[in-house]
Amino acid sequence: MRFIVLRHAESEWNRSGIIQGRSDSPLTEEGRRQIAGLGARLQMLSVTLLISSPAGRAFTTAETLAERCGCTVQMDERLQEQDFGRLEGLSYAQAMRDYPEATQCLFAGKAEASAPGGENAYEVAWRLMACLSDLAVDGQNQTLGVVTHGHALQALIWWLKGADPQEDLRRYGHRNCGYAMLDATASGFNLLSWGVATHLLPQR
Repeated sequence: MRFIVLRHAESEWNRSGIIQGRSDSPLTEEGRRQIAGLGARLQMLSVTLLISSPAGRAFTTAETLAERCGCTVQMDERLQEQDFGRLEGLSYAQAMRDYPEATQCLFAGKAEASAPGGENAYEVAWRLMACLSDLAVDGQNQTLGVVTHGHALQALIWWLKGADPQEDLRRYGHRNCGYAMLDATASGFNLLSWGVATHLLPQR
């Protein structure tokens, strides 16, 4: 089974630099354009089903992609964004003012860092891996699209690359509507590519 694990399209809070986590905001017009580019790519990759985080920005992305691909959408709570606890709804500047140590560590890509009342990268990676493992049980020859979030996808790729606790997770960041591709095999998951965003380049 092949997975195309992607970050949702740009949201209003992405554009404004506000920390979202489990909170939400609607997609921007740029986000809609990103979905159009990604939809054409997913058609080429023969995606047969989309599994989405229940967050509005992710599910809207998934629904629009499903219309393009002619498939259905399911939701899974485990695909939610990293929980940023008390930082949610704050700008980065506000978070640095109110919670400087936690904010600095969290956004410096430290795996063990968490916001007050939030999750760290280990916890995020474990729930995403549990979701993918459950989906892979069927073992059919399908290509599934999985719609999640920036920090969640970052943690997943870090985990698949060996989960080095000293590594800066920011190196695994994805643009909105960027994706990673991995295969589920009898021996585990094989990461084929990550950070793919060529479909978002301006069309000539």
